Amino acid sequence: MDITLADVKLYCRIDGDAEDTLLQSLVSAAKDYLAGAGIPEPSGEDPRYGLAVKAVVLDHYDRRGLTQRPDPYDVPSIRNLINQMKLQNAAQRAAVAAPSAPSGGTSLGEGGA
Repeated sequence: MDITLADVKLYCRIDGDAEDTLLQSLVSAAKDYLAGAGIPEPSGEDPRYGLAVKAVVLDHYDRRGLTQRPDPYDVPSIRNLINQMKLQNAAQRAAVAAPSAPSGGTSLGEGGA
């Protein structure tokens, strides 16, 4: 999913290009963070994924330079969004992994009683 630097800067309310390199590295780190939380980058557009990346970027950007760095997962809005996407992703994986029901009824084995 393409998340442009312009979108991130708009979300973070950052003007100019002095922070572009930092923001690009924060976008990569946010995507890695979400992947580690069980949320792979979608192949198509997913507004929630884009929002999650930008929210994690903003959280890291605002907290840069702090000596004690809380996990962005501690921010309730980010935590709720990540949890929702994790549950949906798990449900989609389960639906794909579930074997289809055999046709013609169930088999109880050879030589029924």
